[in-house]
Amino acid sequence: MKKSPIKALAVTASLVVSLALASCGNPSAGQGTETGTGTQGKKVTLLTVAQSCDYCAKHTEEFKRIAAEAGLDLTVIVNNFNAAEQAQQVNQVISTDPDAVVVWPADATAIIPSLVRLKRADIPVVVANSYPQTKDKSLWTAYTGPNDLANGEQAALAMIEGFKAKGYGDSGNIVALLGPLGTPPSIDRLKGFEDTLAQKAPGIKVIGTQPGNWDQTTSTSASAALFTQYGGKDLKGMYSEADNMLAGALVAADRAGIDAKKMVMVGHNCSIEGYTNISAGDQYATVLQSPIEDGSLAAKTVINILEHKPVKKDNFLVPRGITKENLSECDAAVGK
Repeated sequence: MKKSPIKALAVTASLVVSLALASCGNPSAGQGTETGTGTQGKKVTLLTVAQSCDYCAKHTEEFKRIAAEAGLDLTVIVNNFNAAEQAQQVNQVISTDPDAVVVWPADATAIIPSLVRLKRADIPVVVANSYPQTKDKSLWTAYTGPNDLANGEQAALAMIEGFKAKGYGDSGNIVALLGPLGTPPSIDRLKGFEDTLAQKAPGIKVIGTQPGNWDQTTSTSASAALFTQYGGKDLKGMYSEADNMLAGALVAADRAGIDAKKMVMVGHNCSIEGYTNISAGDQYATVLQSPIEDGSLAAKTVINILEHKPVKKDNFLVPRGITKENLSECDAAVGK
């Protein structure tokens, strides 16, 4: 049962962009099938995270583009990875009775009570990018985004190949830069990375970690601490859960007089920082996780739900290892 429309949505300390979007009837907006026939004017809310994060911003822009083509009435609400604020935002969104909600969890454990409330309100939900930390998959209609265990596995395979390429064999100490502690991408990427090393190259060991929080400046300081504690010149590699954080590590290495080219540097996402550093030979590899593909997958999935088409519960991006040899596969992700 639809409730009366609410004229304004007040969200404290968050960015709200409401878009009444016209339909362009683009067939590409529906995972290979014609869309827009059942989505014109449908109310969808995208609850997402800090747009100061380049990946997050590109995800949002691609989502908005496809939503416009499908004629959705889209509201975008942003918070700075603040779980308590996001819970309040979800409560306010429920009161507007949207046709569907897409949520990028600020915290994949803290989001669970909000998902329970959305389910009770009978609102279809697409969870984007960060997989909820619960076994109860009935709380959402579909998940779209990375499989971060697989991402970590690809990074480990790249690290192993990098060790061989630099003549280090299959043993040596490395350190790691992590995303915000407690978040699923950070937890799962490290687990996938370490589990794969333990299975395929147990001599390569992660001896220290620091959170870089997806931020280059924070990662510069975190890397300096790692180099000081573990002796940067004795390390054979560094794994970073994001390319922009690895860019901070390169700054720290230069300041400490460490030749980063002697280390096997492996990152994630194939952002412009990784693209540039791989081109220059300062970074060995990255794992492609395109924000454009991520945002597109979320948008097309919610459109299919609104058009009553079948959707899979889990819709994963496929991670791809990238080195200088196949760097062109990242061209679209960085706007080349």
